Parts: sequence; C-alpha cells; structure tokens
Amino acid sequence: MIMRFTFILSLIVVSATVSFTQTSEPLSGVSFVRSKDGTRIAVECMGKGPGFLIVHGGTGDRSRWQPLLPLFASHFTVCAMDRRGHGQSEAGSNYSLSREFEDVAAVVESRPGPVFVLGHSLGGVCAVEAAFLTNKISKLVLYEPPLQDLDHTAVANRMEKLIRSGDREQALETFLREIVKISPAEIAAMKRQSSWPGRVSGIDIQIREIRALSKYRFAANRMRTLGLPTLLLTGSQTGSPQLKQAITSLMDALPRRTLVVFEGQEHNAMDKIPQHFAETVTKFLLEP
Repeated sequence: MIMRFTFILSLIVVSATVSFTQTSEPLSGVSFVRSKDGTRIAVECMGKGPGFLIVHGGTGDRSRWQPLLPLFASHFTVCAMDRRGHGQSEAGSNYSLSREFEDVAAVVESRPGPVFVLGHSLGGVCAVEAAFLTNKISKLVLYEPPLQDLDHTAVANRMEKLIRSGDREQALETFLREIVKISPAEIAAMKRQSSWPGRVSGIDIQIREIRALSKYRFAANRMRTLGLPTLLLTGSQTGSPQLKQAITSLMDALPRRTLVVFEGQEHNAMDKIPQHFAETVTKFLLEP
C-alpha cells in the first residue's frame, strides 16, 4: 500500500516534465510478420520514437486499441498487433499458448531496436512469456493478465453450444460475465463501442484460448528471473479474484515491478479514462 501511494505521488511530480499531445498522424497501414511456425501476424503502426507494441486481450483485435494509438504516437512508434486467429492474422494450426508467445516475440524481433510491450488480459500472458524468448523487450506493461485462472472448460463448452445455436452475442456475454467477471454496466459500455460487432463475430476463437489457458501454470521462481522493469496495472473495481491474485503474485515475484491501481475502474480502464491511462503508461516507459 505504501509503495503504491509513493508511486502515484511520483507520477504527479513527473507529469510536469513530460509533454503529452495527441498526434493526428495516420496509421501506417497493415504489415505482416511471419511467426516461428510460419503463421502471418498482422501489425499496424503510427508515430515516431522508441518502439512500443500493444497486444490485445482475449476478444476482439488490434482495432480496440486504435483510439489510444494517437495518444501514444507523439512519443513512440506504437504498433498494435492482431493475435493469431484475430483480425487479419492467420489462425495457424496446432494451436497452443506457446505459439502465441512466439508470435509476440516474432513481432518484437521484426522491429528496429529495443521495444516496449504492453499486454492486456490474455495479451499480458503472451507479453510476459515473450520476454523469455527475446532480449529485445526493454520494459513491460501488464494489465491484469490471467496467469492463475481457473479451469473454465465447462464455461467454454456452454459457449460453444451457444455459438452452434447461432447465439454468438450470448456466448460473448457469458465469457465476459462468468470468466472475466466484468460488471453488467461495463458490458453495456462495451456494447456501445464500435469494436463490439467484431468481438461477437470472432468469439469462436476464444474457445480454444480458454481451453489452452486452463493448462497454463504460473511459476513464481521462473518469474523471479525476469529482470525487466515492469508496470502492473489493475482496476480497483475488478471483479475477478483470479485477476487480482495474478497481480499480487507478480508483485511478489518480479524483482523490478511497479503497481498502479486505477481507482473506480475494472478490466478496461483504457476505454473509460484513455488520457489518464496513456499518460500513466507513457511516464513509466519514458522514465530512465
């Protein structure tokens, strides 16, 4: 608690030294990176400066981060990738979470120079694991990665039945409500976003990810060997005990970690407070 309060005060002090403007520069267009197994991964970039890669969460694709990209582009060459099976990235074959880790590492390796990486939710699992595969990641930002999730196979089975019956939106809501533990108000806000139809249409791919994540095992001793400066983000109103436990476990294990709690927020603070979210991340990444 003392550490968190101290960091928040330091952010207030640093804010006077970091100029923060929104750029109107257009996106560069989609490029593709071949992952280790040959799967094509879509990446879209904008801005100038140090490399910065954003990895989206379980549902949707890179488009859910497009409103934030102009907020980062005045300081970074910021890129958002589509995880395999999402957006314009190929689904690949013989799916496993390790393939996803390789995808992030491949995109990082394709960029010039060191790269900052931000991972949200499942994208956070991919980001932290990619840091064990490449030495080009210089800092990590992890927003509630489900590193110690429950076995949600039964929920995935119900979702699969809903999808087969044509009720894709209900399958998505089931995932958000029962696995991510997002509140009804937060789900209603997500429905108003332009990315919602894409989340609904792509819910099928979530089934394999849920089943794969149920087999993932968090190893604290291994995480202790990761010496990268890491910013851990969480919402004070996040409803999932497992997401909260993951942040606690990372705080205990990572040697160079900092925690920021977004007061009054849940799992999607970047949607509700985009400016504050971007400022918080930018200040951490630009600190020496």
